[in-house]
Amino acid sequence: MSLDLLLQNPVWLAPLAGVADAPFRQLCKEQGAGLTCTEMISAKGLHYNPEGSGSERLLRLSPGEVPAAVQLFGADPQIMAEQAARVAEKLGDDLALIDVNMGCPVPKVVRHGEGSALMKAPELAAEIVQVMAAALAPSGVPLTVKMRIGYEAGEDCAVEFALRLQEAGAALVTVHGRTRAQFYHGASDDEAVACVADALEVPVFASGDILTAKRAVQMLEQTPVAGVMVARGAIGRPWIFKQIAELRAGSPQAFEPTIAERFALIRRHVSLTQAWYADGRVARLRKHLITYAAGLPGATRFRSRVTQADTYEAVGALLDAYESWLIEHG
Repeated sequence: MSLDLLLQNPVWLAPLAGVADAPFRQLCKEQGAGLTCTEMISAKGLHYNPEGSGSERLLRLSPGEVPAAVQLFGADPQIMAEQAARVAEKLGDDLALIDVNMGCPVPKVVRHGEGSALMKAPELAAEIVQVMAAALAPSGVPLTVKMRIGYEAGEDCAVEFALRLQEAGAALVTVHGRTRAQFYHGASDDEAVACVADALEVPVFASGDILTAKRAVQMLEQTPVAGVMVARGAIGRPWIFKQIAELRAGSPQAFEPTIAERFALIRRHVSLTQAWYADGRVARLRKHLITYAAGLPGATRFRSRVTQADTYEAVGALLDAYESWLIEHG
């Protein structure tokens, strides 16, 4: 799929480590996400343990989300290029693009010179993009990059860094409007993101604090960005993509799902998860179930019961009881 075609719906699900597994991604795609992306995957993990690693398992895409994006992270240009080419060959038409993570602030990633640490090494970052883009050229798969506005607080390097990436071959750049030092604290700097969008010829997406449909539409309509990546705003609210589409189409306000609609979506998520994983464990669902209940009456009691549910049957019974209680007390 060409990048131009993907840009027809420029509201994408961001890579979300530990959250955006295949069932959740498919659900977001069904709710209107223009593109989904895997959790970030270690290129070294794919290189050194290609058949049995957790990294390899993260490459699995749901038929309901393809074509989808894969995000790789690493700091070795050769390994990054080799694995990008291998992923493109392995996934074929199911692969929309490969994204390079240059924004992750987590210490266990940064201390290896990966993720947002690459913002301190712009020459290496550009080399990684250059060799990966060259490796992907035969397949026609676009290479994109997700970055931050800087590493340390107060830095003014985002435009220069992004221009290097563009020159090296990045087809699109997503900018999270915080520095690495901020992690996820403080407000996202929309002005800094807009400066990058103004400076680059390739499309620039905004990321950071896209927590509501209204905020997403404001970024699309009031800044020069070409699109947005929704991250935390989709957790517990995958219908945010439908809300954004409705606002962009001229609806005066974003709809809120009824209790019945919300629980139908939760059950869809449970069903997708049960079908995807063979081990029968429900632990991976708990964080999602807890976030679905946020802001609802009785959420505290529901959360405590979720932590005790250890089978899909127990989860189903819990959802039935909670929905009935909400309707009765609503």
